[in-house]
Amino acid sequence: MHTGTVMVLPLPPQHEQRAEDAARARVRLVPTRRGRLLLTGLAFLLGLLVAAAVLLTVDLPAALAGTESEQPVTITVEAGDTLWGYAEEFAPEAMSEQEFVAEVRTLNHLPTGRVTAGQQIELPVPGDASR
Repeated sequence: MHTGTVMVLPLPPQHEQRAEDAARARVRLVPTRRGRLLLTGLAFLLGLLVAAAVLLTVDLPAALAGTESEQPVTITVEAGDTLWGYAEEFAPEAMSEQEFVAEVRTLNHLPTGRVTAGQQIELPVPGDASR
């Protein structure tokens, strides 16, 4: 068995250790101009990452564009159908039949209120009266 010699260093006295702790407590870090710019840039990038993550998870573009149910309804005109008949059937309560016919004409670029059998036209949705 081999025994070696170990050197044990004495601990510093308690009063010296307290003086070092007090000196450290008085030290104040002051960031340089470059350090402040770096911290500002990191905070900005972190904000961009959080905003991008929120937009990707919330799917905000789809919410702003609206759901598919808010798209105009496309129908095929049958023999004997008129825009006034569609107005009676599909016009929202807040919209008069005359306003509905005008909206359909504008939406489909119709020069007159006449439609022919087989023609496809779009009808406005109830929440789309602002056009």
